[in-house]
Amino acid sequence: MQNTAEVGAMRIREQDIEALGADGHVTARAEAQAVADLLRQALHRLGFTPDVPHGVKGGELYWPTLRGELTVSGYPLVALGRIPLDSANRLADVLMRAALEEQTKNVTSA
Repeated sequence: MQNTAEVGAMRIREQDIEALGADGHVTARAEAQAVADLLRQALHRLGFTPDVPHGVKGGELYWPTLRGELTVSGYPLVALGRIPLDSANRLADVLMRAALEEQTKNVTSA
């Protein structure tokens, strides 16, 4: 059985949507996926692990689900999923330190 959504007299088939995405957005999707991979590598170097088991009580750091996607308009984006609170706190700490370091570099070089 074929999935279709009817809009007025027009039928949009799943294959039509996939074909549209395949033709015009391959590069944008690849860019988004590459950025998601870079984020995974950076999080891995910081000690985060990819899989969050259910019932996490703390201790280990887990990164959010990262997906390179496209908006409906075809713009690339990286979707960040949910992570445990301990991991989110650690990630916020790392990002704040990096931001302060960058700010210090900018002030020093100015």
